[in-house]
Amino acid sequence: MKNIFLFLVLILFATQLFAQDKIYKLKGQVINAKVIEVGIDEIKYKLFDSADGPIYVVDKSSINRIEFADG
Repeated sequence: MKNIFLFLVLILFATQLFAQDKIYKLKGQVINAKVIEVGIDEIKYKLFDSADGPIYVVDKSSINRIEFADG
């Protein structure tokens, strides 16, 4: 029973590691982020590694696509 509980905790932890959004820029750069807001002309996000850090803003015209963590 103890092993099953440990296994379930590890699976939940592993899914949280990959719960991030990916922003693909036109120049090929990939940004691991948490998208805060998608506006008409801009996208606001925080870097995934620093959730308490500043909010970055990027123009939509420089973005190729966004892959959200929830699909």
